[in-house]
Amino acid sequence: MNWIKNIVKFWKTIQIVLIYLVSILLVYFMFPREGKFKYEYSKNKPWMHETLVAPFDFPVYKSDQQVQRERDSLLQNAKLYFVYDSVVGNQMISGFTSEYNNLVSSLGIGAYVSDAWALTGHVISGILDEIYSTGIMERHPVLEGKELDQLSVMVVRNTLAQEKRYGSFYTGRSAYEHLIAELERVNPGSMAMLNRMNLNEYLRPNLLYNEEMTSKVRQASLEELTLTQGMVQAGQRIIAVGELISGSDFLIIESLRKEYESNPNVGKNYLVVYVGQLLLIILIFLALYWFIYYFKKDILISSKQTLFTLGLMVVIVGLTRAASTNDAVSVYVIPFVVLPIFLKTFFDIRYALFVHVITLLLAGFWVPNSYQFVLMNFLAGLVGVFSLRSYYKRGILFYTATFVFATYALVYILLSIMQEGDLSQINWINVLWLAGNGLLILTVYPLVFLFERIFGFLSDATLFELSDTNQPLLRKLAEKAPGTFQHSMQVANLAEEAILKVGGNSLLVRAGALYHDIGKMENPQYFIENQHEGGNPHNELDFQTSAKVIIAHAIKGVEIGKKHKLPEKIIDFIRTHHGTSTVQYFYRSFLKAYPDEEVDVKEFTYPGPKPSTKENAVLMMADSVEAASRTLRTYTPDTIHELVENIVAHQAEEEQFSEADITFSDISIIKEIFKNRLSNIYHSRIEYPV
Repeated sequence: MNWIKNIVKFWKTIQIVLIYLVSILLVYFMFPREGKFKYEYSKNKPWMHETLVAPFDFPVYKSDQQVQRERDSLLQNAKLYFVYDSVVGNQMISGFTSEYNNLVSSLGIGAYVSDAWALTGHVISGILDEIYSTGIMERHPVLEGKELDQLSVMVVRNTLAQEKRYGSFYTGRSAYEHLIAELERVNPGSMAMLNRMNLNEYLRPNLLYNEEMTSKVRQASLEELTLTQGMVQAGQRIIAVGELISGSDFLIIESLRKEYESNPNVGKNYLVVYVGQLLLIILIFLALYWFIYYFKKDILISSKQTLFTLGLMVVIVGLTRAASTNDAVSVYVIPFVVLPIFLKTFFDIRYALFVHVITLLLAGFWVPNSYQFVLMNFLAGLVGVFSLRSYYKRGILFYTATFVFATYALVYILLSIMQEGDLSQINWINVLWLAGNGLLILTVYPLVFLFERIFGFLSDATLFELSDTNQPLLRKLAEKAPGTFQHSMQVANLAEEAILKVGGNSLLVRAGALYHDIGKMENPQYFIENQHEGGNPHNELDFQTSAKVIIAHAIKGVEIGKKHKLPEKIIDFIRTHHGTSTVQYFYRSFLKAYPDEEVDVKEFTYPGPKPSTKENAVLMMADSVEAASRTLRTYTPDTIHELVENIVAHQAEEEQFSEADITFSDISIIKEIFKNRLSNIYHSRIEYPV
């Protein structure tokens, strides 16, 4: 059997190694292929390195804010293009002439047309021709909100574009007013003859907005926008050690960094760069491995926990790479805080913060100022894990998201003030991205539920639900084995108070205590807390059979727990709450009854395993102490003290705590808590007169 265990252990080790190797390779292939600029610097701070001299010629790039201002100005001042349509005017004039002649015919004038009618028709056609030659401007939505009196537009006529004032053209209303005024001026009294015609129908826009042409010209203008402003020559001194990095110096250093990291022709040996990147990534992952090896060994034997941790890291690093190479998304929107929140939820704060720092160190290779990036996200991570205390409290996640956003915004604004020295220079767009970051934290709750189902983890919310005594399995225990149920409640109270003092998951130990004896539902009458006066079924059994029945409750409890789909961590309490101890009563009774017979102690020994966590160990102590305390004849501080000391000492002698992360100091504190708690439970009461 040992060789099977060795094979299983070896296979688990191979799985862990493969997960690490795949994670390292994924991060490596996402790494920026260019070399990393070796200097760290911040605006308006002293240059802390040696005197910087330009190693090659390079252009000075404009700041992002300056480029954005120029783009905004270019777009704001871009001309709108309107195309002259000669067909519209010809159609309208032709339509008027035809209808005018029909009107004349309908009046009974016949073929003879008086001079007055002929003059009126000629005048109107001439005015329409003049109006359409000048042009009637289309009232397009693109003109909304613009100062039309000051607006200049581009008019394309016969493939020739000319800049014109918007006011030099007619609108639909001004064209009609001009038509009426000219008609009355040239031929007074003619309006009386045209009461039957609506001249407004012959006024249609013939200067039409061309969105495609406008967009093409705008795009061409944006493409012509220069991103540089000047050159730095090779050998030119950029900044000396101790000098303050002013705005212009900062732009030059930033330009050098961009050229160094993006230009392959700067004397870099890329084979060395790639090997260096791989070794650096391996070292960072080794640091994580060493931390886990010394402080969280249980993760090293769990491929699911390892996959979850490294998978989160790779996803966060991948999101950072995607944001850094995509101008449409800012790196500030990436919710780095969800990583420590998840890890704190399923593991502990120390582990969560260490993995958070490791992830930030990896992600920092994609951002310009790694120190500020790490500082901002580390502080936000601290606020996130310490403000999110328990998921079962309503609204806690909303408060956490608010606190995290406030931390991000405050740190970002303070860093911006330190760099720029001017509140007006703060990029408030980045603050909005940080607000989006805070909103993404609200996705934690549904994802916690999903990860619990996929990886078999336990959150505080789930533990709180499991600890509800109205759970069907606990109600069944209370009905079938009421004494065991009461015992479990007392054990839960003892264990919870102890774990709060020595450090651990109080919700986990409470839930474990409530379920640790569910195996007694199978044969409740064989356990003393469920027996009534009048008989003990063990009197009809031999000592080995009685021991077997008692030991079976742990095995049966595991089966019941799996059948009801209890989390594995809860089942661990059922499996380990007696460890590999012996059923002392029946074992000693056998030795006393049959002193000359050889006995196989395994027949009286629980199969184990021993407790592997502090919570498991505390439950074992609480269970034994609470059960034994019911057998005391008198309850005094001395008897309680002796009981607790003897039971815990015996468990320690049997090395039941050898595999748990619990210290002698912890055990001493736990014993004192048990003594005080039991003394309070069984203290003497005043006898009231009847």
